[in-house]
Amino acid sequence: MAKVLNKTGIDTNEAIIANYVNNTTNALTGIDNYNVSISGSSTITGSLKVLGDITNTEDLTTVGVITAQTKLQALGDINAVGAIVGVNGNTTLGDSINDPTTIKGNITGSGNITLASSVSASIIIGKANSLSFTNEEAIDQTMTINEFPPGSVIGINSRIANTSVEFTLPTPVSNAGLEYTFISNNNPSGGATTVSFSFSGRLNGIAICDDGTEDIEAADTLQFAANKFFKGTRVYCISDGNTWHITAFCLCDLADVSS
Repeated sequence: MAKVLNKTGIDTNEAIIANYVNNTTNALTGIDNYNVSISGSSTITGSLKVLGDITNTEDLTTVGVITAQTKLQALGDINAVGAIVGVNGNTTLGDSINDPTTIKGNITGSGNITLASSVSASIIIGKANSLSFTNEEAIDQTMTINEFPPGSVIGINSRIANTSVEFTLPTPVSNAGLEYTFISNNNPSGGATTVSFSFSGRLNGIAICDDGTEDIEAADTLQFAANKFFKGTRVYCISDGNTWHITAFCLCDLADVSS
């Protein structure tokens, strides 16, 4: 348990005992474990290193970098002109109703950034995941949001004969706004390779082909015939929370696309 500094024995015209000075020195240098409370303002021109938690009930303002190796917790405001860096833990920001967080600079994350409420920004720049699939053997991929993050661009290379490429989309239910884009990176080669996208009875949209258009209505599967998923073909999928809306731009004829 941490010790507490006190003034017992320190009086006017009384001797100053070495322990009085040592206790204060030990507390400020970290040699011994003391609780230190500061009621006024503190200005630090050098670095501030905290190995434990930082908890504040009032405002915490810094023009430099705050690096927290464990947890940085604020019951008041955190106003940082510099960066707030979480080394090992998560950085939790307040919600938009009860505890707003205002950041005037850029937010850059190397991992995931999860917010429980709304985000308001003048510009939001996102880098979509780029994934690539080459059918060295048949591909039957049931997609999940963890393996296929929202907004992913998925490239398909049809290369091996007599195999199929099939993607089963994640459930659209409760995933309104979830979207994926499938593209053909190369012209097909190697023989009879079909490419299809499916989700039972929940595909709706349109296929735009060289010789016309075809409606996709409550379909199970959108399929491209063997060797017809040409380079430049693009299939865009977005969920409304119940069905998948598909727009397919096809460099082939209507007869080569079925639903």
